[in-house]
Amino acid sequence: MAAVIADGASLRFDVKASDTSFLAQLTELLQARDVSPDELGLLYCYKHGVSINQAMKLIGFDGKLVDFLCSQNRSAFSVSGKMVGLKGESVRPALPPWGLNKEKKVAMPPPGLESECVSAEPEAEHAENQQYLELHNRICGRSSNSKIAQTLSDIVEVVTRTTFLSVEKVVKGGSIAKGSAISGSSDAEIVFFVRGVPQVGHDKWLPPLLRATYRILSEHLGTDSGVDGLSVTEDSVHMRVKGIITVDLRFSPVFDTFSKVIQTIASEGPEVRRHYTSSLVQERTQFIAKQPGQVKITIRLLKWWRDQQEWSSKLFRPADEILELLAVHSALQSKPADQRIAVANVMLLLSQFNDLRIVWSNYYSKDDVWSPLLRQRPLLMDPTNPFVNIADAQCFDPREMMKLAQTSRFLG
Repeated sequence: MAAVIADGASLRFDVKASDTSFLAQLTELLQARDVSPDELGLLYCYKHGVSINQAMKLIGFDGKLVDFLCSQNRSAFSVSGKMVGLKGESVRPALPPWGLNKEKKVAMPPPGLESECVSAEPEAEHAENQQYLELHNRICGRSSNSKIAQTLSDIVEVVTRTTFLSVEKVVKGGSIAKGSAISGSSDAEIVFFVRGVPQVGHDKWLPPLLRATYRILSEHLGTDSGVDGLSVTEDSVHMRVKGIITVDLRFSPVFDTFSKVIQTIASEGPEVRRHYTSSLVQERTQFIAKQPGQVKITIRLLKWWRDQQEWSSKLFRPADEILELLAVHSALQSKPADQRIAVANVMLLLSQFNDLRIVWSNYYSKDDVWSPLLRQRPLLMDPTNPFVNIADAQCFDPREMMKLAQTSRFLG
């Protein structure tokens, strides 16, 4: 006989936390290698969805992680210097995906990240960090940025001068505006905010507007402008400029405030919410543009690594936003001392991408997030739009990236 559940009934969960279960969780995270207390806290948060400090408070300990480990009698953990690990080899049955050193019978760190995982002399650490900085100087490509900026200004001038639209403002986005571009892999986004365009119904007014803009640019941009490959996509007019940068022109209605944009998105169905990405271009761009210079260096290095790999299709290739947001999140959580450590920390996140659960609080609170998204894994929320999971499985398949992050050598 089936049980009958009455209206208003509730389901109660009793959570029984203990030192034993918490220590077992830490043991699982330390199977591969020793890590710093900060990195262990970061891994715990990704794996279990709460901070390690919250977990300790749940079992009645109000202090630092290192103090907790040291307080455990006959603990399987070792705390040495700035690293936390497991005592003895017998408690490490699981090997990391990058293999085993057959001579020394110990787990090996990821290729190219060895100095992050083992003790090294300060001179060696400094030398490797210098390699990252030298690589960054080669790929930064500042020399052409001024020429690109002038061409983008010319495009804006042509559109605003020749179009029939009432343009209230123009906002530039993409890696050029964010300050995260690298040589050979630069992109720009130009969004025209148009007065009189409806705030809803993009599927009706956007396609003819894009076609009209395409015709205007075809007629007024001469061969000496450096623009080629002009085409119309689902949401933009796409082109290449001087053969080195891709540019997308997009259009947005005018909104009085950021809150008004979010309210409008909330009132629309999931299938049309993607149209409002352009309306948040200023917030999305500034989120990265205002990051510290060291974070932007990490972002550029990650983009370089991505571009060195071979991807089966666009679905498997991590977009700029994924690399940018992970670099920012990792820097906030681990506060790396140099680029050697910063890159190693993000590569660890890439290798464990399916476990990610990242929600931001810069422009909205967790309560504002569209509830179905909170059940998705991996979850990498757009920091400006509480209705978008950047890691949505329909847009990105992380399997190739995870494997390459585990096995490829970063510096070759």
